[in-house]
Amino acid sequence: MNLWTGLAGCQAPVESIRLYLIQVEAVKKFSFGTWTSRQHVFFEFCAGGHSGWAENILSTNRPDADTHLWEQKLQALIGLPVAKALDWTHSQVGQWDSRLSEAAEAALIDLGGKLTDQNALELLGLPGRAPIYGVHVILSDDIAFVRSQARWALENNRSRYIKVKLFGDPALDVAVIRAVREECPREKTFLIGDVNCGYQTDESAPGNAKLLENLHALYAAGLDACEDPAGMQAETWVQIQKQAGGLSLIPDVPMRPAAEAARSLLPGMGGIYNIHPGCTASILDALVLARRIQQTGAKLMIGDDSLIGPGCTIWQQLAAGLCADWVEATEKAGESDFYLQAVRQSATAQTNPIAIRMLPGFGLQLDAERIAASAVSIARIGPSSREFR
Repeated sequence: MNLWTGLAGCQAPVESIRLYLIQVEAVKKFSFGTWTSRQHVFFEFCAGGHSGWAENILSTNRPDADTHLWEQKLQALIGLPVAKALDWTHSQVGQWDSRLSEAAEAALIDLGGKLTDQNALELLGLPGRAPIYGVHVILSDDIAFVRSQARWALENNRSRYIKVKLFGDPALDVAVIRAVREECPREKTFLIGDVNCGYQTDESAPGNAKLLENLHALYAAGLDACEDPAGMQAETWVQIQKQAGGLSLIPDVPMRPAAEAARSLLPGMGGIYNIHPGCTASILDALVLARRIQQTGAKLMIGDDSLIGPGCTIWQQLAAGLCADWVEATEKAGESDFYLQAVRQSATAQTNPIAIRMLPGFGLQLDAERIAASAVSIARIGPSSREFR
């Protein structure tokens, strides 16, 4: 089905939009630094007695951040029929903050599906319906903690895919990988390591010898795939993948934003390509990018941006619809607890693999009052009012 055809008969205008600002305090370590807090926004687009939900991160390590600039942009959607609002939002890609345009598209697709009683995957013409495996992510340089998390994943049916953060320190990274492998052998677990460009390329050295030496050491320690080992041009990605032996590279940063990546990606940059929620700028462009990746014969993964709420079920369904190999965007113990208590209906559940139910839109029904009770502020965008809590 064509999305615009599916929504053509929906004339209900966007009546109001609510932005719920959620403060998440959690330490996450990366090669580039440490997050101590994240500021998430839950989006609720309202029309015809239905709510379309979405989520994105406003900022990290900025507890005083507010949604004022996003509110100003979203005001333009009030009063537009959902299809026109979606078209307008997509026309603003590159003009709006990329996280705002991505989330607004998702909320409008959800809302349009609910108003027309059509599932989002059907509206988007995505064929996949099979359950999708989630990834257990370990973000720590504490080797004992990494080992205990790997053991937990194995004991709780979460070990099919495990991802660890790596730090650009070869000795530490090898220790992290070995800690997982002590609990989860290769035949049971596909292990992904994300370096966040923590290793350096050396264009003056023949064939980037030092980078390749590090990658070969990671593979020997037990790593199956390495995400963003270093900042590289597309041609260098292709060269390094050819010489990486059994290790699959995963381009992530080069896949942002989706529209630009669809034009610039080269076959052979990696064995697996990552579409990273929160960084695509457009759900619609992300689908185009996914098809381009799959046309090269590579595997496709859907990543995560530390999402905790509506964004998780949305990207889980998109991953299934795209027949991706796995999805990282899953609800998180502790961080997602308040959200899960507000879920009245969901098209996905916290199982592994994650089964998909075909419900209208993305299928999420939330208790808005419970969400509001956990928000540090709420902004209401409508014809004549802005309300704050």
